[in-house]
Amino acid sequence: MIQYFNWLPQLEALPNVDSIENELVIFRYSDIKQTLLDGKPVNYELIRTPHKFDFFMFVEHMQGSVKVKIDMEEYDVDGPYNVLKLAPGQIISLENMSADFDAYVIIMSKRFIESLMVFINGSVPLRIGAIQSKPIEHCEPEDAPTFELIYRAVRNCLKDRANPYRLQVVQHIIMALFYSSERLRDVEKSEGPRSNADVLSKEFLVLVKEHFRRERQLKFYADKLCITPRYLSRVVKESTGSSAAEWIERCVVLEARALLKSTNMTIQQISDELNFPSQTFFGKYFKRRVGMSPKEYRRIG
Repeated sequence: MIQYFNWLPQLEALPNVDSIENELVIFRYSDIKQTLLDGKPVNYELIRTPHKFDFFMFVEHMQGSVKVKIDMEEYDVDGPYNVLKLAPGQIISLENMSADFDAYVIIMSKRFIESLMVFINGSVPLRIGAIQSKPIEHCEPEDAPTFELIYRAVRNCLKDRANPYRLQVVQHIIMALFYSSERLRDVEKSEGPRSNADVLSKEFLVLVKEHFRRERQLKFYADKLCITPRYLSRVVKESTGSSAAEWIERCVVLEARALLKSTNMTIQQISDELNFPSQTFFGKYFKRRVGMSPKEYRRIG
C-alpha cells in the first residue's frame, strides 16, 4: 500500500511549530528542517517516496528549489513566489531539495476546511483540490507580502493561548486570505456561477476517489447519483473536458503506477488490490493505457 501519513499530531509537538486542536499547523520549513532530518516526526527519506496524507497543505515557496511529484507528474519549483496547494489523497513525493530551500507552510485538517466552506458558502471558489486546479502557481512579487502578513497574523493568534476563540479568529484570518485575493475575484468574474454540470462532476469525482479500487463501471456511479450512465458521461465531459470513464481509468492507472514505484507489492498483489479478475487482465489494462507492462514500468525505475 502507498503510505498514508497523518502528520498533524506529530507536528504539533515540535518546537517552532504553532498549532491548534489538531485542526491547523503552521511553521517555516527552515525552523524544523533539522528535526525532520533527525527522523522526527517521520524519517525525511520517507517523504521522498510517493505517499498520501490526510490534510490540506498550503505552501508559500520562499527560496531554493525542489522537484515535486504530484499524482506522478513532475514539477520543478525553482525561484521564489510559488504557491503549492495540495489536497488529501493526492500522491506526493519530494526530490532534489536544495540545501537553501525554505517555505512558509500551513497544514489544515479536512474538518477545518469544511468549516470554512460553511462560512464561505460558495461565495469564493476555494480551489484547493478542485477538479482542474493547478497544484503549483507562480505569484507576482507584490503578492508575497500578503501571504507573509497572513502567516504572521495566524502565528500571533495561535500564540495567544489565553484567547478561548483562537480557532474562530484563525478561521476568519484564513477566510480573509480567500476574500482578499484578486486572483480569486478574477476567477469568479471569468467563470460565473457554477453550473449543475460542475456540481454533478465534483460529486462524481468524490465518489470515484472513494470507490475506484472496486468499481470501474459507469452504472455504479450513475446509480449513486440517481442519473443514467449516458447523462453522467455527457455532463462530466462538458464540465472537465474528459469523460467519466477516462476519470475512472486515470485514478486506477495513477494508483497502479504509484504502487509499482513505491511499494514492494507483487504485481499479483497490486492486481488484487485494484480488484482485477486476474494478473493477466491487469497487465493488459495497464499496458493499453501506459504503453508498457507493469513489470517494464517497475524496471525502468
